[in-house]
Amino acid sequence: MPTDVRTHPDAPDLEKLQNLVLEPIPQEEIRRRRENGEVLAEDVVNDREDLDVRAPMSDGPGEPVEGDVGTALYRLVQLFGTPTFPEYMAGEDISDRRETTYKYLFRVELDDDVEDLPDEWLITVGDWKVEVGVGVCEWRDEKSEFTADPQVALTSMALAQNVTTEPVQCEFKDIWY
Repeated sequence: MPTDVRTHPDAPDLEKLQNLVLEPIPQEEIRRRRENGEVLAEDVVNDREDLDVRAPMSDGPGEPVEGDVGTALYRLVQLFGTPTFPEYMAGEDISDRRETTYKYLFRVELDDDVEDLPDEWLITVGDWKVEVGVGVCEWRDEKSEFTADPQVALTSMALAQNVTTEPVQCEFKDIWY
């Protein structure tokens, strides 16, 4: 059974997550890199059997799952705007979408030195089989397999879980959702 990232023995604690900055990659950069022949190699953390970890939409580990991927999308849109991948824009043809209907590309940067982590890396956050999905990725010259460092993968999942489970203030009714 998958482990909640908040209770995984190798996942970072919340204090370490405070030292990370999450910045969306602009759609123009994604298009430009693709036009230049670059391919985004992605290691989907949810698919990693060696980690067997998930990011449930609950207030605390082991608590009932109150939120869903729609809630996560709402919070991501409020914080970062619409999904950054061109193929996940609202109004596009969605007939080929199976497991993912929205996806963001983010750069994670260290605001302070944290052991065992690079200064920056790329992650994707989207829906994965109706759960929050997280991938660690990098741009490459050709399509190839990529497996992220386990600590980077767990940190990425913990960061995404934290961002998508924290309520944001709604502009319309001035409530937290």
